[in-house]
Amino acid sequence: MGPARPPANAPSAAPGAAHVEIELKFLVPAAALAALAAELAGRGQPRRVQLIDVYFDTPDLQLARAGLAWRMRREGSRWVQGLKAAGSGALARFEHEVVRPDASPDPQAHAETAPGRRLLALLAQAEAVGPRCQIQQRRLLRRVRTQGAVVDIALDQGRLTAGAQTRPLREIEFELVSGSPLALLGLAERWRRRYGLVLDPRNKAQRGLGLAAGLADPPLRKAQPARYDADAGALDAFGAICDECLDHLGRSVIGLAEGDAGLRAEHVHQARVAIRRLRSALRVFRGWVQAPPAELVDGLRTLFTELGRVRDADVLAGSIAAELRQAGAPPLAWPAAAGAPDPAALVRSEATQRLLLAWIAWRAGLAPADPPQQAQQALKALARRRLRRWQQALAEGCRGFDALDATALHRLRKRVKRQRYALELLAPLLPPKRAARQLQALAAAQQALGEMTDLATAHDRYLARVADDPPAWFAVGWLAARLAEARGKASAELLRLGALEPLPRR
Repeated sequence: MGPARPPANAPSAAPGAAHVEIELKFLVPAAALAALAAELAGRGQPRRVQLIDVYFDTPDLQLARAGLAWRMRREGSRWVQGLKAAGSGALARFEHEVVRPDASPDPQAHAETAPGRRLLALLAQAEAVGPRCQIQQRRLLRRVRTQGAVVDIALDQGRLTAGAQTRPLREIEFELVSGSPLALLGLAERWRRRYGLVLDPRNKAQRGLGLAAGLADPPLRKAQPARYDADAGALDAFGAICDECLDHLGRSVIGLAEGDAGLRAEHVHQARVAIRRLRSALRVFRGWVQAPPAELVDGLRTLFTELGRVRDADVLAGSIAAELRQAGAPPLAWPAAAGAPDPAALVRSEATQRLLLAWIAWRAGLAPADPPQQAQQALKALARRRLRRWQQALAEGCRGFDALDATALHRLRKRVKRQRYALELLAPLLPPKRAARQLQALAAAQQALGEMTDLATAHDRYLARVADDPPAWFAVGWLAARLAEARGKASAELLRLGALEPLPRR
């Protein structure tokens, strides 16, 4: 949490001081804009200000790729230079601001901060740095007190411009001035519920610089390694993992809410991966950190299932349908997944938005398990023993693959995925070469089992249609042959996985 900020009618937050912003941003539905603006303007002493932000970067956006955003902001008649960097978790972000005599940027002004030194190092190697995007906005700002905290609420309307490309901007931001982040989250949830706000993990710099680079908006976000030290305790390690999973999920969800339809299937897939990884992390750290409330876990499971229905429809009508056409199938009425939800409506829904904010709030109050299980032992030893035990149980299932029925096969597939994600999340604690061999085998087995599942689902759907659509027999026969081939491949991959050397105990 940063230092106290100036009163709401001051021109900006104390330039010259570095601090950590604690904030949340939301998209504002067009239908709610007038009522929301009226509430902000109708109470207290709101302030209206015109802002122009110019973001600087290299042509290939080296600063953005390093997690830095460097900008000049015009506030009335003065210019304020700012440097921002990613913080820990969904709420925190580093910021350092200095007043400038004009619109010319000076990177040396940030030299006394760690992000400033990273900025200078990058600029020293860059051939060219210049303005890449501009953001013009009208801000309506109000300061409120809630549950002992002070929060600035800012409604921004305007546009992002990069060259000839322009996008509208309509968002509301809740920034903590003083007090508890949990109070900020409670306030944001009340406003979210009242106006149907949509949580957006992107900041303006990411949106504007993405526009400058010609990227899809929002861009596809894949899983990244969780960063923590090999000697970290359970709480710190799990906190880093949880932050990564929630960011992955949030950016995949906003991709479904706002993104290009051409990336829909990939955003759905990444959202499901993020949920799997978070659920795997909860399983790995069970007994070492506090467990989330049951309703949060159930909400994740429900969202995962609904996204799975979307994913099945995409796969069946996409890759498998294309393979059937290439194989010479007669015209077929594709058996669409019954009742698959619209993914944009699903992630904008009250249930999903409430769930996302509730997970962020739970993460903000995360604590160790009480009492801590085996507290005197290093996390590395605990994690390796737990993974080794799961690996041994998984190896037994792999060796018995050919005798498994559909229910047992589904259970084995889930265990393969959980083990893979657990190894990825605990990578800093594991011997690199042995973990890499395990991960390679787990990924191959997961892919083979996934292909089997997709083919079996398509086979069953076509089989259910043969009475009304006789050409569906072609698909049934072709899919049965492909399923047998996929099962043989999965059997080989699982035998290889089951034969791997186990992880060390310590």
